[in-house]
Amino acid sequence: MIFQQKVQTMSIKEFLNNDKDSIVLKKDEKKLLKKFQMELQKVGIYCKLGFTTVTGALVLTVSDIKYASAATVSGMVHEKITNAFMPLVELIKGLSYPIALIIMSGGALMLMIGNKEKGYSMIQNASIGYILVQMMPLLMKLLVEIAKAM
Repeated sequence: MIFQQKVQTMSIKEFLNNDKDSIVLKKDEKKLLKKFQMELQKVGIYCKLGFTTVTGALVLTVSDIKYASAATVSGMVHEKITNAFMPLVELIKGLSYPIALIIMSGGALMLMIGNKEKGYSMIQNASIGYILVQMMPLLMKLLVEIAKAM
């Protein structure tokens, strides 16, 4: 095992004794607990460290937890995913111009050879494809807004 739980050994008398003096924290443990409290406070969770009077056990009391709504979390996740795919979208938009240019040039060569139908079809399809690729981010934003409204 990589991580093992820390085992604290004590006598039966200490275990049955409800005195809080039987649990003594080391300086390192106190520093670690204080650091843990500070990290929780950074995110808005306030806690206190203390002993219970009945059992003498160590207690961490947590209060004032602020929960985010599901809509807020969903919006943040959507925004992060959208931002993660933006380089891919920009790459596709950037590649669409040279690809459309090559296909249109091929269509022009088809016209020169005498295959007018194939040439015009290639030029027309390349033009429509280029325009659609450039408009895809706009169309996706429109679809997202429609989905949010529903």
